[in-house]
Amino acid sequence: MKVEGYSLKRRLLLWISVPVLVVSLLIFIMAYLFSWHEIEEVYDAQLVHSARTLLQLTEHELAERQTIDIPLGDENPNLQHRYERKTTFRIWHNDRLVLQSARARDFTDIEVEPGFSDQKIDGKPWRFFVYIDAKNNMRVETAERYAIRYELIGQLMISLAIPMAILIPSLLLIVWIGVRKSLKPLLALSSDVDSRRIDDLNPIQGGKIPDEVMPLVEALNRLFLRIGDSFRREREFTDHAAHELRTPLAAMKTQTQVLMKKASSMPDCKDGLENLNATIDRTGHLVEQLLSLARLQNQSLPMEDFNLSECIHDVIGELGRAAIAKNQTLKLDIAQDIHIKGHGDSIFMLVRNLIDNAVKYTPEGGNIAVSLDADTLLSIADNGPGITASDKERAFARFVRMDKSGQNGSGLGLSIAQWIAQQHGAKISLKDNSPQGLKVEVQFI
Repeated sequence: MKVEGYSLKRRLLLWISVPVLVVSLLIFIMAYLFSWHEIEEVYDAQLVHSARTLLQLTEHELAERQTIDIPLGDENPNLQHRYERKTTFRIWHNDRLVLQSARARDFTDIEVEPGFSDQKIDGKPWRFFVYIDAKNNMRVETAERYAIRYELIGQLMISLAIPMAILIPSLLLIVWIGVRKSLKPLLALSSDVDSRRIDDLNPIQGGKIPDEVMPLVEALNRLFLRIGDSFRREREFTDHAAHELRTPLAAMKTQTQVLMKKASSMPDCKDGLENLNATIDRTGHLVEQLLSLARLQNQSLPMEDFNLSECIHDVIGELGRAAIAKNQTLKLDIAQDIHIKGHGDSIFMLVRNLIDNAVKYTPEGGNIAVSLDADTLLSIADNGPGITASDKERAFARFVRMDKSGQNGSGLGLSIAQWIAQQHGAKISLKDNSPQGLKVEVQFI
């Protein structure tokens, strides 16, 4: 079953950014509604105030002259404004239009009810206020276009939208940076765990780990402790078992050799004793490999400057007799004075296991080529039977033997070699040798 990806960073950003955007939108809508309401109130109050002022002027004129005769005269260009043609007024006395502004001349066919009302003139919306003075039989009408109110609400919304357009992206950017920085300890923790060697089970140090992640770190430390205990018990068991097996195997080999001498004249017994001796040798080799692996895994490997070229020559000197006994040809191409940072004894064991396998599984009269170049690439090629592609994938598993020829082997040689290579950051690989055989390459750092 495939589990969908879960991004903590994405969820945090969504949980923060979406509410910010929604609240900002709600604030914008509420600001628009409240502003529109207040603009309506202010401009309606202005219409009422204008109507009251006009009524007082006309009443004063009516009281002095018993008639209304207020000539407006020519318009003063210094008193013009771009909103001027968007406001207007009309005054009636005894149902006769006695005074009106210039823009009101287009309203001849408009009949407006008393109070506030909305009208459309030439397709444009207007706001009207009409007041009737029954005592003096007067009617005062003031009006203005809604465009004035629309422009004001638009300016107010723009003045609000521009800061929000700057603030919201800035806020989201700050949130994104903050979330990213807050999650850095998690990434550092992941990198620390991922970069550890396979045998590094030391507890994770506290450092700058957030309190919310500390339970996970403590759980991991407890897990490392349990795994370390399990590995230690396994290694101790292997070490003790190998030591306990050494003594009886040595005794069995001695008794077998004695019996072989006594049975030299008994052909029927000789074959069985030779098989028994070979089995004891194979078991002894397995015990030695187990001891070597347990010894390596139970100690930390101090890394020092190490001459790899001399190490390879030492191994060749030790295994050369076995190759000569099988009439094999050893071709050496070892670059001189190649130094690496490593543990001498374990590197010696790695090289010995690989060359020993080549000598062991290469038939009599075969060829083995050992090379080391300046790039610290060790190559061991033989013309033996080789192994299949599927067997290469499991060749490094413990107690797995690819060869079925009956050669003495424990199935631990390549496993030990790979473990040592991993401890040194080296990469070991198996390839086909041309035209036949196996090539083992170890790339040291």
